[in-house]
Amino acid sequence: MQKILSREQVEEFHHDEFVEEQVRHFMSIVGGSSGPRLVVVDVGGGIGLFADRLQQVGGHELRVLDLDASSVELCAKRGVKCTIGDALNPRFSGDEHMASFNMILHHLVGASERETRELQKRALAAWRSNARQLFVNEYVYDSFLGNFSGWLIFHVTKNRLLSWIGSKVAAVVPSLRANTFGVGVRFRAHEEWRRLFDEAGFRVEKVVQSNNDTLPITYRLLLIKNRRRDSFLLVPVAK
Repeated sequence: MQKILSREQVEEFHHDEFVEEQVRHFMSIVGGSSGPRLVVVDVGGGIGLFADRLQQVGGHELRVLDLDASSVELCAKRGVKCTIGDALNPRFSGDEHMASFNMILHHLVGASERETRELQKRALAAWRSNARQLFVNEYVYDSFLGNFSGWLIFHVTKNRLLSWIGSKVAAVVPSLRANTFGVGVRFRAHEEWRRLFDEAGFRVEKVVQSNNDTLPITYRLLLIKNRRRDSFLLVPVAK
């Protein structure tokens, strides 16, 4: 069963910190007004910040699909087409060319790693027969020890006791603050994401990487080596 963020936790994502970077990545690997006009569904698009900006500079038609009613209401006020809907069971109009997943897959979490992986794959696979391409922008966490950091963050943030301890530590060390305590978040390394895309039935056609973030020394407590945001252009693989 998918774990859901509270309204207060959802509202903490109502910011445009990475929107310009996401739009640049999209334009780099998909293209803009000089090419064909695409109908793009932004899955989990919240209040429509990415969709609105991409419409402005890219000339594409954007539609937002989000489970949170208050976010969809704000999105509509922004002038972006939007509907309430589940990323795991999207409804299709039949004219969609693409779907975008901007920082949403890592929030699709279940009670275990296996369940979480299946939820993330399910969200992607829903579009295999309903879109020509997928645009995915996701956090990439490189670890000093294999893929340990993303796994550790998942288990800390989904466990209520560990989350309570983490929230107390974050009060002293703000850089470790997380708005997903008690629910969970599943980040992955670059190759982990690629394997998941493959299992969901997609081939990675293009990749754009951001620069590594400057991380506080406290992040080394989680054995995090590097953190950045990678964008992937995915195409369905014929069955």
